[in-house]
Formats: sequence, structure tokens, C-alpha cells
Amino acid sequence: MYAQIAFQQKIGDQEFLTYKIPENFLPTLKIGQLVEFPLRKKIRTGLVWQITKTEPSFKTFEISKILNEEPLLTPLQIELANFIKDYYFTPLFKILKLFIPSKIFKGKEMRVNKKTKEEKLPTKKDFNNLSADQQKAFDTITNSQQIPYVKPENPIEQKNSAQTGINIPVKTASMNKFLIHGITGSGKTEIYIHLAKHYLDKQQQVLILVPEISLTPQTVEYFESRLQVKAAVIHSRLSEGEKFKMWKDIKSNQKPLVIGSRSAIFSPFTNLGLIIIDEEHEHSYKQDQSPRYLTHTVAEKIQELSTKYQNNPVKLVLGSATPSIETAFRYQDVTLTLKNRIGEARLPNIQIVDMREEFKKGNKSIFSEILAEKITKTLNERKQVILFLNRRGSASSIVCRDCGYKLTCQNCDIPITYHAKTLGKPVTICHHCGQIGKIPINCPNCKGLNIRFLGIGTERIEEETKKLFKNAHVLRADKDTTSRKNSFEQIYSSFKKGETDILIGTQMIGKGLHIPNVNLVGVILADISLNLPDYRTSERNFQLLTQVAGRAGRVKEPGEVIIQTYNPDHFALQATQNQNYNYFYNIERAQRQLLNYPPFTQMAKLSIETKKFLDAKKKAEELESTLKLTLSKNQELKKDVTEITAYPAFIPRLHNKYRYRILIKGPNPSKLLNKIDQKTLENIKIDIDPISTS
Repeated sequence: MYAQIAFQQKIGDQEFLTYKIPENFLPTLKIGQLVEFPLRKKIRTGLVWQITKTEPSFKTFEISKILNEEPLLTPLQIELANFIKDYYFTPLFKILKLFIPSKIFKGKEMRVNKKTKEEKLPTKKDFNNLSADQQKAFDTITNSQQIPYVKPENPIEQKNSAQTGINIPVKTASMNKFLIHGITGSGKTEIYIHLAKHYLDKQQQVLILVPEISLTPQTVEYFESRLQVKAAVIHSRLSEGEKFKMWKDIKSNQKPLVIGSRSAIFSPFTNLGLIIIDEEHEHSYKQDQSPRYLTHTVAEKIQELSTKYQNNPVKLVLGSATPSIETAFRYQDVTLTLKNRIGEARLPNIQIVDMREEFKKGNKSIFSEILAEKITKTLNERKQVILFLNRRGSASSIVCRDCGYKLTCQNCDIPITYHAKTLGKPVTICHHCGQIGKIPINCPNCKGLNIRFLGIGTERIEEETKKLFKNAHVLRADKDTTSRKNSFEQIYSSFKKGETDILIGTQMIGKGLHIPNVNLVGVILADISLNLPDYRTSERNFQLLTQVAGRAGRVKEPGEVIIQTYNPDHFALQATQNQNYNYFYNIERAQRQLLNYPPFTQMAKLSIETKKFLDAKKKAEELESTLKLTLSKNQELKKDVTEITAYPAFIPRLHNKYRYRILIKGPNPSKLLNKIDQKTLENIKIDIDPISTS
């Protein structure tokens, strides 16, 4: 008998190495176990991936030791890893890093060396009774019938849409999957709490996913205080030792409740009953490095496989006030709607301010007259204020007033941002590669001295706010102020306790924060991302503004939201003001259908990066020709691929490399990629189901 061994690092061109299994190992060796074996005069560690009787044509060495009795991966996880490998065109060694802590693969003993502090639970909080709509959602999810596992022939099926009257490719949603579409403050989290208790009481594990690390502390506190169960917390900022401890606690089922960001989906569950993806529309659920997985796709695959491997298959619940167009479309038959806020809470009053009119009146401040008045009134009433701008820094660009030269990053060819105080002194920072520079005394182009800082960022807003509202305690939450461990928790705690009057921040403060005393939200400039050349631009803006607006008036008083813009008639802003998701959805869906974008097609984005622009262009055009030639020679593929387009990236140069894209559209672009010689695709970044075309 022979074993194929998998690794967490690349070993030549081989995905596996084959070793002979000693006869005395045969009764105990299992797929998924960790073993030691000789390689290049050293003892290495790897995972048994397959066991076969087929004798290889080459000489083989024997496995020298079995390191653990129980497999590190379950059959479900092994099939899931194979799916990710094939679907996302990713080497297996990269995928194994998601499932198993590297500490184990290094051959270190499976024990936690550090003594951990005694873990205390937060003060117990009582369960709230569910409203009629909440109870209906809970009952529908827990009482739904399980659908037997059937291996799909194709992940995309033709489904007739009553709304369009035409056949459209969509992924099937079974009665094991649900979307809770509830307006902000409608009590989605309370349903999650009751669902978690239901499945924990059934001795099953529960996974709660949140989009941002910054949301994890309040989510953990909320669930632990209600359920009186200590959660395993998983996110990217954990140390190797912390990751290992959490992995061990989950695998041994010592902590059946798991809360974390996207990487928590790969935890070593042995009896998973429920997956909840909160704020499912957030783009942080898409991994931006290989493997470029979408958490939803992985969760849906786990749910599908659980009907094959578990007696009690997993239930998958997605939740959002502003579901992505794809999710709303695919889950339209299994959507549970919450139309009202809980108790006496009402939606905030939203007002759009045309900043062009403010300028005509002579108001050159970053605050409109109405926003300045509302802030003063709110502070006088001892209420709290959130000011939102989705851009860091003091100024978004540095320009010479003599010749018009704009300072750009030497590595990225994009405008650098002026930061007055981030590092304790004025500096320039590139928000893409992180390069830090000095403020120029004169223009590099004409040597003129008239350097001007244009645009605004959160740092500038903080300065202006402190000048205008001198008695207010102001804090800023953005990437610059929350880079240290626990820094966001400290800011959030201060704001929650009422020690801070005004919180200024980027999108991290617009997601899931529940501060009852917040009565006013001001959006300083809603136009920042409205004109980006990407098909999701309007959707992103609508989702972000709706989420930010939802932070206001979450108790009895309705609260107020002021949105400042130079483009007040944009349909995304109008939908936000009227708090009308269906209005936005219908317009956006029609545009997507017209232009053949998801959910009406699938996409694959190929990225070419070289140090010279012409090399990137040439390589992209050659690959585009190869793809089109392959398509033209294969009639079967023409039903799977409808478009192939090469174009320069929106930011052509990043990290000192020029970038070109190839976008493939169709019901199944992967079929075309599978026909291409893998050497042709070497050093090409492949992104299946990209969240951006830029």
C-alpha cells in the first residue's frame, strides 16, 4: 500500500509525494493523519491525502512515523479542500494552511505551552422575547426539511425568473439555506442568539462570522453574555500560539461556539450545526490573496457536503440590511424579511444636503450649515455623534498651484495622501503600498513653492471638528488609529460608555455598532466612491451609507442622518434617503442584466503583473489571443464563455509593477481555463467570482 503525502509548502512541481506504508502501519494509518518521512536526508512532516494499492514506477521510501492517532482533517474537510483547489485554481499546499496551524506541520508537539488566564464570562443578560416576524424566521429555519445530498452536474443551473420572464443562470438555494433581510435595528442579531442556543442545546457546534476584526469584540461579548458559553475567537491578528490553542479547543469540542472573521470557516468542526454570515454583503468575506475564495461559496459547499457526511446537516443563515444583488437574487425563494425596528425604535430621518448650494452661499467649510447646527444641538442634548468619511488622512492629494503637477507614489503612480499627525509629524503616505515620505518644500516639476493640499480625510475632519466644537471629546477610528492590537476595542469602549462625544471614522464604524445614545450621523462626503469604474460602485455606496445611517436612533428617538454630496440625484443616494432597498435592487438588477454582470453570469479575472508596461500589455494580449483561439476551436465551450476582454487595471502601476487584466464572462469560465496549458497560466493571478473588475 502507498500513501500520497500533502504539504504546507511547495516541493518542486509535485502536489504530492508518494511513500510506501510499512505493514505494521496498515491497521492504524488513515487519510488525514500527520506522518513523518525521509526527504533529502531530512525528516519531514506531511498529511496523508490518499491511500492506494497502485505501485508507482519509481523507487519509494517508507513512512517512518505516525504522529497522531486521529486524523487532523475529516472526510468533509478533505473533500472541501479538493473543491477549493479545483474551483479557485489554487495549489493544495496553500489551502492546507487555511485548515491546519503551521505549528503542527512543523512537527511540534500538539500542546499549548503557555499558561492561559482563567477565562471569565461577561455578566449574564436575559434573553429577549422574539417579535412575531423574528419568531417566524426562527421557526422557518429550525423546522425546515433537510434535502438529501445529490451531487450536482454543474454548479450553475438555469432557473426561470418570474421577475424577468427569461432563463437566467443562478446557483440553487435549498431549504437548508436562508437569507434574513432585515432593516438596520430590526433584531437580526437576536434571531442569531436564539438560533445559536437552539443548536448548542442539540450538542452541535455553531459558527458566527462577522466581516471585520473590529466587530469581533462586541459580538463575542454579546453572545457570551446571553449564552453563558465561552467562545473560540478566530481572526487574522491572532499569534501562531493563539491560533493553535483555538484550533485545539474547537477540534476537541471544548468550545462549541466559534466567532470570527472569514478564516474561521476553516475551523476543525466535528459536529457543526449552524453557520451564520452576518453583514453578508461585506467585501471582506472575499479573500484577496490565493486562494481567492468567497466565504459564501465555501459555506455553501460545507452545507452541501454536510448532507452527505453528517446525520444532522448544517443550516446556513446569511443576514444583512442591504444584501448583495447576487445574494438577494439567488436567495429570493428563501428570504425571511424583517421590515420594522425592534420595540419603539424608528428609522432615522435622512436628509441630503447639496454641497454645491452651500458653496454658492459662501460656505467653504467641510460642514454644511445644517450639519453644524445639528451637531451643536445633539451635543447640547448630551447625545452622541458619528461623523463618517471613507478616506483617511488630512488631504487626498498634493498639487502644485503653479504648474498643476500632482505628487504620486513612485511605486504605484497614484496620488499620495497628506497626513498631518498620523506619525506625530506631517508626512505623505501611499494608501496602497504604504510608502512614507516627507512633505516637499517645492514642486519636483517646476521647483515652485506654491504647494497646496486638496481634498479631505478623517484626520482633517478631526482637526476641524475640534476647532469648531471645542468642548466635545473627539476620537478618530480608521486604519491609522487602530493598527495596534486592541486599539479599536478601546475606542469602541470609550464611545459606548459615553466618554466620547463625537466619533469620526471610515467604514469600520459603519458596521454593526450598536450605541443607543447616538442620535446623529453625518456623512461628510458621499461622492468619494460613486464614480469609480467598477460595476459594484453604486451597490457599495448604497450599502455603506445605509449601514452608517443605521447607527442613528436605535432606541426610542428616531435619530437624524445628514448626507453631504455634490451629486444629490444619484439613485443610490435617493434609495438611501428613502430607505428603499427594493427601489435600489430593481434599478441595479436591470443594469446588471443589460451589461451581463453577476448574478446573470459568472466571471473570472486574470491579472498579469510585470515591471514594464509593454511587457504586461504584450503578455495580456497574447493570453487573450490564446483564450479566444481555444474558444473558437471548441464548440462546447461557447455555451460556457460569452466574453473575453483584456484591459489595463484601473490603477495601472502598483507596488512598482504594471498591471493588466483579462475578464472572462459566461455561465462557467473555469471550463475554458481548464483547457489551457497550466504552464501558460504560470505567474498569472486567477480570481474566480471577483468582487471587482478593476
